[in-house]
Amino acid sequence: MNRSAVRYDDAMRELLAAYKYRGNERLRVLLGRMLVHAYRLYMLDPTIDKRGFDCITFVPVSAERLAERGFNQAEQMAVILGEQIGLPVASLLTRQRHTGKQSKMSREERMANMRGAFAVIPGRAVKLQRAARRRKLRILIVDDVYTTGSTLTQCAEALCESLPQARVYGLCWAR
Repeated sequence: MNRSAVRYDDAMRELLAAYKYRGNERLRVLLGRMLVHAYRLYMLDPTIDKRGFDCITFVPVSAERLAERGFNQAEQMAVILGEQIGLPVASLLTRQRHTGKQSKMSREERMANMRGAFAVIPGRAVKLQRAARRRKLRILIVDDVYTTGSTLTQCAEALCESLPQARVYGLCWAR
């Protein structure tokens, strides 16, 4: 399941570009706070456990992308969201390989490109599971844009492989 804060229209595309590609990191606060609305929609959903989520994590970027941008936009938005709603943010995932830009790929190409791209950081899953004390963990993954769902699907699969009892949900800034 995924929720998004905004529709990825021309105005939102420009806002994200100013932040993500032109380095206007002050926008992280605005974009992170916009996620609060989508989070509240989750909490209104009758299928969501009313205890909410145990933690927030985020889609990791590759070392190449981090060197290029200097920051991980999903991580920054997750931190702002966590501060706003009072949930811990945990770095649980690592990107196994650089996957390149997906914006020009078809759905099938994106799915193939992302397959096996993520893994849980060794030891993090065990620590999180111990903290949950034998109950199903509820993990919220933050990303900037949801297009085909390939990124979130692969992140969720990596988490569920390490934490079979986990319930994983997506929260994206735009769709």
